[in-house]
Amino acid sequence: MIRVLFQGHWDRKGIDYLRENLDPSVQILTEENGMDDIEILISGRPDEALLARIPGIKVLIIPWAGLPESTGDLLKKYPAVHVHNIHHNAASASEMAVALMMAAARLLIPADRSLRNNDWSWRYNQDRAVLIERSRVLILGYGHVGSRAGAVCRAMGAKITGIQRIPSAPFSEEGIPLFSSERLSELLVKTDILIVALPLTSDTKGIIGKHELDLLHDRSIVVNVGRGQLIDEESLYYHLRNNLIGAAGIDVWYNYPSGKETVSDTSPSEYPFGTLDNIVMSPHMGGAFNHEELERQRMIHLAEFLNLYAAGEPLPNRIDLEQGY
Repeated sequence: MIRVLFQGHWDRKGIDYLRENLDPSVQILTEENGMDDIEILISGRPDEALLARIPGIKVLIIPWAGLPESTGDLLKKYPAVHVHNIHHNAASASEMAVALMMAAARLLIPADRSLRNNDWSWRYNQDRAVLIERSRVLILGYGHVGSRAGAVCRAMGAKITGIQRIPSAPFSEEGIPLFSSERLSELLVKTDILIVALPLTSDTKGIIGKHELDLLHDRSIVVNVGRGQLIDEESLYYHLRNNLIGAAGIDVWYNYPSGKETVSDTSPSEYPFGTLDNIVMSPHMGGAFNHEELERQRMIHLAEFLNLYAAGEPLPNRIDLEQGY
């Protein structure tokens, strides 16, 4: 019997769905059921005390995309434990990237705000609008999310280029040219729309800073659905405020609420992005957190992982703790 521990509080419906779709040799447990002979832990942020209670752990599955810094640091002490992600929310995050891109390209937010006050001025003020067709779209992080967003842009007539840390081939399966991050500066000069979909690591933090934003032109659009700290906060605000780039669509931020009591009173940045017309601001909704269909997809992905393990097959999406993804 393969014993799997779910840490934390999980929806009973989701756990029941998972059990119904698992190989009979897989047993799902919660912390109330005991800790003996656990082989697989499903948790995003385990602590050292928990790992000490399950010395037989072989696999940690983080039930979302990304590696929390604290988890990465802790698991480096346990080199025998393999760490894996799931990417159940890739479709949702890529849809958010496309939505932000479209809203920023047409400056829909100020147009909406004006028309609510019976003001049609934005209809005659579209000189900074951007068409997706024939635009040059650079996807920084051509992975599960970036490739999906790229497919939509390509269907709209855009020219797509992807950046991966170490491309496995010169072209993707869809024929998209792929380059390493060493070519970033060279590619930014020829970019109309930049979509950032990277994980946050020590290497990627601040990968888009003042120098990189300076390489874009004054109609370029920047979209970030990765992590806030991938783009330098001050430089992004400066370039938007001074119209050095055209617009931005941002779903990931620099400050987050510390708890439920601060949800309605936490600025996402120390800079007043909310005063700018050329930015679309979304409160990190790309993962569609707590959406019923997305939670079902999470359980489908987890069931696939656990059934592969039961069959003795290798698990996908293993994280390199040194690289951070």
